[in-house]
Amino acid sequence: MPLPTIEELRLQCRIDETQDDELLLTYLTVATEKAENYLNRKLYDEKVPDDDPDGMLITPLIKLALMLAVGFWYEHREPNVLASGFKELLNDYRIRPVGGQHAGGTAS
Repeated sequence: MPLPTIEELRLQCRIDETQDDELLLTYLTVATEKAENYLNRKLYDEKVPDDDPDGMLITPLIKLALMLAVGFWYEHREPNVLASGFKELLNDYRIRPVGGQHAGGTAS
């Protein structure tokens, strides 16, 4: 599943104008990075490379979490605060490090 489009982000934020598109895309980049850091895995929108055993495709739940974060940050303009529900939507896909290493065997 692809990352949210700018149109989907505008709809999430209830805006019709294009003047904040760059800000929305910045929030999406940060939300994606936050999600990857929390999940301990790289997210892909098309195909997971063979050399990334921990990578995963974006799911509808992950896409929703990204949109939720973008909408929250757009409304509150406090990117140091995470939207309520963000981690809960991602929990099922999280790789939990065991002894400093991922289940895939590499530390990060």
